[in-house]
Amino acid sequence: MRRYLIGLVLLIGFSGSISSNSYQRITAQLKEILQKDSVHARSIADNMLKKDKKNPDLAAAIGTAFLHKGRIEDAEYFYDKGYHMQRISPNIINLAGDIALAKNDRQKAEYYYSRAIYFNKRAPEAYYKYARLYAKTNPEKAIHQLEVLKQYRHDTDIDLKIAGIFYDNAQYSKAAPIYARIPIDSLNKETLTNFALSYYFQQKFDSSLVVTHKGVLNYPRHPAFNRMLLYNNTELKNYDIALEAANKLFHQSDNPHFQYLDYLYYGYALNGKGLYDEAIAQFNRVIELNPDRIDAFKVVSEAYEKIDDYANAITYYKLYLDKLEADDRTSYKELHLGNLYYSMGTDKSQEKELTAAKVEALRLADSHYEKVEQMRPDSYLGAFYRARTNVALDPETEKGLAKPHYQKVITLLSTKEGNQSQLMECYKYMAYYYYRKNDKKNTMVYVDKIMDIDPTDSYAIRISNAL
Repeated sequence: MRRYLIGLVLLIGFSGSISSNSYQRITAQLKEILQKDSVHARSIADNMLKKDKKNPDLAAAIGTAFLHKGRIEDAEYFYDKGYHMQRISPNIINLAGDIALAKNDRQKAEYYYSRAIYFNKRAPEAYYKYARLYAKTNPEKAIHQLEVLKQYRHDTDIDLKIAGIFYDNAQYSKAAPIYARIPIDSLNKETLTNFALSYYFQQKFDSSLVVTHKGVLNYPRHPAFNRMLLYNNTELKNYDIALEAANKLFHQSDNPHFQYLDYLYYGYALNGKGLYDEAIAQFNRVIELNPDRIDAFKVVSEAYEKIDDYANAITYYKLYLDKLEADDRTSYKELHLGNLYYSMGTDKSQEKELTAAKVEALRLADSHYEKVEQMRPDSYLGAFYRARTNVALDPETEKGLAKPHYQKVITLLSTKEGNQSQLMECYKYMAYYYYRKNDKKNTMVYVDKIMDIDPTDSYAIRISNAL
């Protein structure tokens, strides 16, 4: 302990105030003492303060060092010392706010930070503390306080903190333009990453790629930028560059922690180059690495759907549904499974004719759409997609399989505003159905309904002229 005492005496053995740089040196020394001789730390710090006993800023710096070690009572002791000194110090008031926050008294913390701002409107620390206090729970309030600070200062740090709050609250369209007005060379790895992601999450892949290139230039082995190089180029269909980026991410990045999206995007890029077997291997890798993640099965299903492999898309989507709690298996999820079967049954890339396999897929689609009807009897969607499925099963409208379903859709939508395109589809089917039956009267009923929506509709005009 004697060694630390000598160091501190040499550090503060002078008359007059201590500079802010000296505070940093003192608190650094105090942190070391708290680490190695915590029992005597308070008495050592007390002696330190006696050398400049009218300086509340020093008391605040010492109290903060104790607070950072979780020693709230010691922090309160030095706050009390600083508070009773003759000079008002925003730093000591900030310490009071920090102590209140450590005690989870957010209201009191806000009070003290507001008081610190009142006593020095140009000092940023209290504004930053206030903003951090509300960054998650009330971001508008936090940003308003930082905007007030901008009236007194024009520091880049203020914009960085505003952009950071928007980013952390997923308000990417507001974060990106603020990052954009900050000189890009002043952004560190974290803020460059957030800047690139702000564009990426808005699907502005070109803009995200511009920022990503700056990140790769400055930090060529940083996994975040190699990852964004892969993601953005894949989205932009620059598959050759995306595959080069994948190689950099997986083999030339420092300490990468791979995510399932890495393998998905790698798979998408391979698929874009026509390397289908290699793409599927990457999709399967997602499941291997994330067997306990329910959403991984859904993501892999979507990956297969994206390359029109509906059989595997259905397999993995059913695995996803099977792992859900009963309450989470919503009508929307049931509808999506029906859509996968419908896509399989109408896939023209395999066989153009209606094969037995396609008929079976369409019948399964119909059964899932029927479940949607049962789960949401007030919604038209189940009946609407059943109608489309039965059109596919009866492409020449010989049996009128879709008729009862389109009639149900008409009943459900007739009293609601909007949905004009869905009603037009229903009316056109019904008009054609009766036209094939040579039922002129009922054909014209639906032709008139079509023309009520669009008097210039060519389909209605052709049927009307053909009668």
